[in-house]
Amino acid sequence: MAFSYSLFLVLLLIFPGLCFWAGWRAGERTDFLSPSPDRPNSTLTLFMVVFGTIVGHLLGTGFFALQTAWCQTTGFCVGVGFDPNIYRALLRGASDARGATDFALEAWLLAMLLIGVVTGVVAQWLVQRDAVSGKTDPIAFGWLNPAVQAVKKGDSFVVAYVLTKTSHDGFIVAYEGTVQQLALDEDQSIKLVILNDVDRFLVKISESGLDRVDTSSTPITQLQVTAAEIANVALEVVQAPAADVEAVAQEDAAERS
Repeated sequence: MAFSYSLFLVLLLIFPGLCFWAGWRAGERTDFLSPSPDRPNSTLTLFMVVFGTIVGHLLGTGFFALQTAWCQTTGFCVGVGFDPNIYRALLRGASDARGATDFALEAWLLAMLLIGVVTGVVAQWLVQRDAVSGKTDPIAFGWLNPAVQAVKKGDSFVVAYVLTKTSHDGFIVAYEGTVQQLALDEDQSIKLVILNDVDRFLVKISESGLDRVDTSSTPITQLQVTAAEIANVALEVVQAPAADVEAVAQEDAAERS
């Protein structure tokens, strides 16, 4: 397939939108949970890319407008021998770009790169604002949103009881531990759970129901369980005592200072 100027122009124009999407997804991540990936052909993802493209180009054209106003008002500008506004260069087309200097091409591509980076940073900052995250978190985290919000407040943690697919003679291996990290798949099912301070126990299925059989063993410092081994997961949000939360906050403040 021949590489055309039209294809290059399209990729260049949607670059800020892709940066916006990447910044938004990075801002959604928490220490507790990674949001589920976008579904293929997702209209929400398409909307974010198109919206981010518009936002990025508004930032870019706004910057060049301010640059022109600054030059006309103060006169403190450096002549570079070409039009630094990449949007005018794109509108003029490939024929005009043939006479551009090497430095002009470098400056135009650098300008578009900076517009994309700034757009991504704006998206990451925006999604972390409470006014925005309060409306987008339920979409990103789904049924786990209450637990995510509790952990975000800093006064709660989540305990997981993981029932595995490993069994023998009616006994099933299970784990109990504090959740360090969860990951969801595109159906918002748990595909990965990482536990800290893990206790192992057995579950026996009897006529009276499920019986827990504790075993004497050393707790596991950290354990990762993937979807291939998970039969079921139960989550419990535990609120830490106020004194413990205050002590941790004081320790963090002392480390920063």
